[in-house]
Amino acid sequence: MPLDPCKDPRYAQLSSEQIEKLFKEESDLREYLLTSPKERRAQAFCWAYDELFRRCPWHPALTEKSGISAPEVVARRVSNMRRWLPPVQGTRVLEIGCGMGEMMIGLSKAGYHCVGIDVSEIRIQNLQTLESSHLEFRNVEGTALPFPNGSFDIVISMQLFEHLHPDDAQDHLCEVHRVLKPGGIYLLETPNRLTGPGDVSRFYADEPLGFHLKEYSIRQLKKMFYRGGFCRVQVLLRWNKLLPGFAVGMLELAWSSLPKPMRRRHSYGMHNPVYFAHSQQA
Repeated sequence: MPLDPCKDPRYAQLSSEQIEKLFKEESDLREYLLTSPKERRAQAFCWAYDELFRRCPWHPALTEKSGISAPEVVARRVSNMRRWLPPVQGTRVLEIGCGMGEMMIGLSKAGYHCVGIDVSEIRIQNLQTLESSHLEFRNVEGTALPFPNGSFDIVISMQLFEHLHPDDAQDHLCEVHRVLKPGGIYLLETPNRLTGPGDVSRFYADEPLGFHLKEYSIRQLKKMFYRGGFCRVQVLLRWNKLLPGFAVGMLELAWSSLPKPMRRRHSYGMHNPVYFAHSQQA
């Protein structure tokens, strides 16, 4: 059953006409992305996101409080993340799909060496004014990563994986594994398809029809991590406890038997899990 935009804080400030236009534009551009040939896909994604923002300049991704104008957002993001990160000294962090930059801005101020990449040139141009010796931003699509093997201790992506072309999702995980140091960790947050869709099409349909090109269950994504070379997967749910991927997969299997409205009301954190995928030790 489609959801009510008035109950979603990201969309509540938009008019019904703006939400409908956003849905139409995302749906139109979605087809362009899905049919783009692999050799031109990176350029297609960079163009499509900036084109969406040009057509919908009031898009929540552009108008919500950002890392440039909201230090309290930076502080909150960093506070939530640092408990899961290794000690600061020498730690290199990559965020794929850094958005408005809050995470990288905050972690760089805490002493981490941070690189943020994003598909949108519009957002990256704004963020590059904040670069420092500990902070760098690049306009890069997240499938092929322009970094040497073993460059980072931690890779982070928040609400990115569902935006990747389905044919590139496995390649993305292999690339992340490649740029991680031995024993490094990939922290990935993505909505669960069993409560979706999570994009603007949630107000119109029961399946993603916008820029969430594919959403995944916990069990699906766990298998993809192992195929990408990761040796261990843990999942963070509502209780802020890391649980073994196998245990969470079994919980999801039981939970999936509920009707979708009940899964949305009683998600136990499985609607938006955070995965901790560990790379092989040297």
